[in-house]
Amino acid sequence: MSTARRPAVAIIGAGFGGLAAAIELERHGIDYVVFERADSLGGVWHANRYPGVACDLPSSIYAYSYALGTDWSRRFAGQPEILGYLRDTADRFGVTGRIRFGTEVVAATFTEDRWRLDLGDGTTEWFDAVIAATGVLSRPKIPDLDGIGEFAGTTVHSGQWDDSLDLTGKKVVVVGSGASAIQLVPAIVDDVAELTVVQRSPNWVVNRHDRRTTRIGRTLVRIPGFPQLQHHLTFYWNEHRAPLIFRSLDPARAGLQAWVKLKIRRQIRDPELRKAVTPDYPAFCNRLLISDEWYPALDRPHVSVHRQGVRQVTATGVILSDGREVDAEVIVWCTGFRTEEYLAPIDITGRDGRKLHAEWKSGPRAYLGVAVSGYPNLFMISGPGTGGTTTNSFVYILERQARYVRKALEHIGSAGGWLDVLPQTQERHNAWRRERLSKTVYAGSCPGWYTTGDGTAAPIWPGSHLSYGRATRTFDATEYDHGGRLRAVEPVATA
Repeated sequence: MSTARRPAVAIIGAGFGGLAAAIELERHGIDYVVFERADSLGGVWHANRYPGVACDLPSSIYAYSYALGTDWSRRFAGQPEILGYLRDTADRFGVTGRIRFGTEVVAATFTEDRWRLDLGDGTTEWFDAVIAATGVLSRPKIPDLDGIGEFAGTTVHSGQWDDSLDLTGKKVVVVGSGASAIQLVPAIVDDVAELTVVQRSPNWVVNRHDRRTTRIGRTLVRIPGFPQLQHHLTFYWNEHRAPLIFRSLDPARAGLQAWVKLKIRRQIRDPELRKAVTPDYPAFCNRLLISDEWYPALDRPHVSVHRQGVRQVTATGVILSDGREVDAEVIVWCTGFRTEEYLAPIDITGRDGRKLHAEWKSGPRAYLGVAVSGYPNLFMISGPGTGGTTTNSFVYILERQARYVRKALEHIGSAGGWLDVLPQTQERHNAWRRERLSKTVYAGSCPGWYTTGDGTAAPIWPGSHLSYGRATRTFDATEYDHGGRLRAVEPVATA
């Protein structure tokens, strides 16, 4: 037997990542509390309620590997089912009672070898370690355009949907053509009078092959071991696409592009519209989208597509970058999230008063997307360098990050003090990432949120999900600076 101290841990956020961390700590007896600013857990699956919202990965792999066997109604579950799954899983693992809802963390300061959290109600609390699981899809982005406050109609962001909004018989402008737009547009196209889609850059859209779960499927999922088999087969099938991000496989990627172009010719009659929806960049350079209804929805008499940006908003609609005016009664912003603003708007202060967001102004940098040099005992779930994926389920990444952080916390509990990833360790890791990314399709003029303003692919892991699992399999304390003295609760006996 050996004795260890239990560090007190704060988890910020109760979405998929925060719950993954909480469940990992719960299963290994580490003390924690979860702060969630919303009134419900679920993260993006609580916030996003727009028409048609659903998972864009098969539900069999968009679930925790230790919480399979859910009787999904469809191959691609919708938002209510996913939110229900997260609530049930949190209850099942005893996490729900550890979540403090309606509690926002506004600042985190490392001082006196501990973290002081300033909460939105003006109170402060102290912890030995912090796990930031705020995600990258939590802060909606709306363009700062002239006249945006003059619009006489209704405006809404897809990530802040108004459940009372009725689009029946309305003239609707949807700005954006990304993951939310290709779900929303087919869901509302039969209700609106006129629909205008404004897209600056079209996406590669492959078939979804969605279907309802059959009676046989519901029976199979109850057989011990079958959910795990289904999960593994689907995961490894998706994993085979990972090499396609590398430029050395341009011929294989060209085959996929040719197939999508054939799909466009078959589903869209207007030659000009075909041109407007055909990407001019390599597949996998941006997020590969899935839909069986997107192209048919655009090929409707009352739908128009403009491959320009919005220059200005007026009282009656929008003015496009080419000067054309489009009337609207409702503007829906499907313009994504502020994915480059990791951990914002929390004010984070590390060792010697250094400010995280000031240091990240030229681009976020971290080690394995989990730790940042200069910020001891601050860990992240879905941090820089791992926040995006084009090939497989991100839940796998979240689980591996939660496991890695748990091992770090166990080291803190046994050795005491704090851990701060060494600057040379972080730089060596990021140099490796840059070298690997230079060989991928991301190293170019990729549109969308995988590429930052200076052309770098900051959020991307440059390889397969399995390679990330190997990189985080063990926790190496020699890659960290050590200091301080842990102030924790009573010793806990561990085998």
